[in-house]
Order: sequence, then structure tokens, then C-alpha cells
Amino acid sequence: MRVYQAFALSRLAPTEVLAAAAAAPAGSDDPVDRALVGSLRANRQGVEPEIVPDDKFTPATPERRYSRADMEDRVILRGDLESVAEVAEMTGAQRRLLNRNVRSMGRMGRRCLGVAVAEKDLLGNVGPMQMQGFVAMSVVKESELARAVDNNTPEWVRVEVWPTALRWQHWINLALIIALTVTGYFIMDPFFGPDPAADTGFLMGWIRFAHIACGFAWCVLALWRVWLLCVAKTRQNRWRSLWPIYNMEDAKNMLRTAQHYLFLGKGPAPLYVGHNALQQFAYTGIYALSVVQIFTGLALYALPKPSVWYWDIVRLPVDLLGIPWVRLIHAAIMFIIWAFVILHVYLVIRADSVEKHSGLSAMLNGGYWLHRDANPVDGPRIG
Repeated sequence: MRVYQAFALSRLAPTEVLAAAAAAPAGSDDPVDRALVGSLRANRQGVEPEIVPDDKFTPATPERRYSRADMEDRVILRGDLESVAEVAEMTGAQRRLLNRNVRSMGRMGRRCLGVAVAEKDLLGNVGPMQMQGFVAMSVVKESELARAVDNNTPEWVRVEVWPTALRWQHWINLALIIALTVTGYFIMDPFFGPDPAADTGFLMGWIRFAHIACGFAWCVLALWRVWLLCVAKTRQNRWRSLWPIYNMEDAKNMLRTAQHYLFLGKGPAPLYVGHNALQQFAYTGIYALSVVQIFTGLALYALPKPSVWYWDIVRLPVDLLGIPWVRLIHAAIMFIIWAFVILHVYLVIRADSVEKHSGLSAMLNGGYWLHRDANPVDGPRIG
């Protein structure tokens, strides 16, 4: 193991955070302790690691995933970032800053050790535990690192995620949604053209023709999407991805992602190559609504058609619910889809600018650049 970077959250400097993390018994052979001490001495800033008596040092356990160093003037906790963050205090702004930097390290495959410090007064009373930052460490073996340097292996790896067919589907889908929205809204409430009280010519006919043509193109696009779900090679594009929770770990990752979105998470959000569970549920819900939209649109299209068995089947939603309800559902889904589009665009831009996720560019060129040691939830470790 080796230290990659120390990040200071509060009043301590990065080197001081590293020194606090390096506090351990003399001669410790723990690889984490050795890496921290070696990095601290390599900084050559005159800061030496503190030696903790054996009886004042409590190592981490599976139940309490951080060590405790009981110094004369302070108590230091070091270990799993989430575990340390649960017992340490920090402001909302500090938590957001911490999460943003931890996410950046997570995408590079770094393991982040949280560091918290509680000061002691002259009587030895321990004050509140304050989060001070973290130390990002590489878990790659030194032999592998040396081999990578010798072979001039690049540190970043391009991971192909979205195939060409899906990217074409994405942008064609956007164009058709815009066309269907404009023409559909005009059919519902004409907002340009001649006064309806006067002769409008064949304007409505052309608008309706364009709406129907785009509607059938949307049906073909939907069938193309179903076909891709059947033949896609990557797990992010197969049928299985439509339901992203298959075990307890998936549920925990979804909860951690939700806490991250609500600014309630105490650690970094799980790293996904494709969509996380919340995103995938949103897409699956939109797919379901799109199916309803197609069938309600076909039912309205079939209204003037002759009474033969296949048109009777297509008109079944109208027979069950009535024309007003089918039209209302058809229009309501249009507004829901656009609410999703607006939120989707906002989150993509936010992820690209704040989290450096490169989601927009991935939908243009098909892939992400991830650090060689990254370990995403929905794929193997990047190597």
C-alpha cells in the first residue's frame, strides 16, 4: 500500500492530517501504518509520526472499523471513513466538501481513511470528536505498481459502456419526443396559425400527420430498444438492468446513493459504471410510462378505423375508460416525461461539472475514463 494524498477538512494542514493518521505503536508492521509513516517522512517537512504506547492504542475491529490512539493531549481515530464520520462532528458544508473529494478519490480506486481528533483539556477530559479529513491510499501491491511503471502502463483506462446502437436510440428518442410534444400539444390546444374561427386550411391535418408519423417511428424505436435489451453484451444494457436490486448489498447501495442525493450521507456514494439503482428505477419507470403512452396513442389513432377485430383490440383502452380519460392519460404522461427530461438534463450537467462523471460525453462517445484501480459496483475492478 502507499499514500496517494492527504486531504484536510478543518484547521489542520494536510501534512498534520497525515501525521495524525500515522500515530501508531513503535515498530508496527501493519501495512497501513508503514505506508503512512513512510509517506510522512518522505514529505521532508520536519513532521515525525507520533509514537503511541501499546496500552494506549486500540486497533480496529470488524465491529468498530477504526483504530483509537489515546495521546496525552488528544484522541485520534483513524479508519473506515463512514465509521469515523458517524462518531465525529462536522458542519453541513464540511460534509459536502468531504463527500465531493472522497467521490473523486473513489473513482480513482483509492481507499480513503477517515481521520478525526478530539482535544483533551488540562484535566484530561476529552472534548468532542471533530472530523479533520482523510488520507487516500492505493491498495495496489508495490510489485504491481513497479511493473506498471516499467511497462509504461497508463494510469487511466477507457471503459466502454454505451454501445453505438443505444447512443443513436438516445438522441433519436430525444428528437421524436420533441416532435411528438410540439405536434401533440398543438392538437390539444392550437397555439399558432390562423384564427380557428376562420378557414385554417389543412394545417391541422399536416400537424396530425406529423404526430402520427413520429408516433409510429417511436414504436419502431421502442422495438429496437427491446431488441437491444436481448442482444446487448454489457450488463448495463441487458434485461437484468431494468430491475437493479437482487440482494441486500444492492439495497444498501441504493440507500447510500439516496442519502448522497439528499446530502445526508456520511461517506461517498457507491461508484457505478452504468446507472445506479435510483437512476435505473427512474429509467424503468419511464419505459413503463412510454409503453402506456404508445397504447393510449394507438387507441386514439384507431378511433375512426372500421370495426374489425384488430382495430377493436387497439381501441380497447377507449372502450374500457372512455375517450376523455384516454386523452387525459396521454397528455399527462407527456408532461411527466418532460419533467423527467428536465431533471435528467440538470443531473447530467451537475454530475459532469461537480462530480466529474462525464455522463454527457459518454453518451456521445460511448465510454468513461476510470482509474486503473477503480472498483465499481456494477462491474469488475478496473485493471
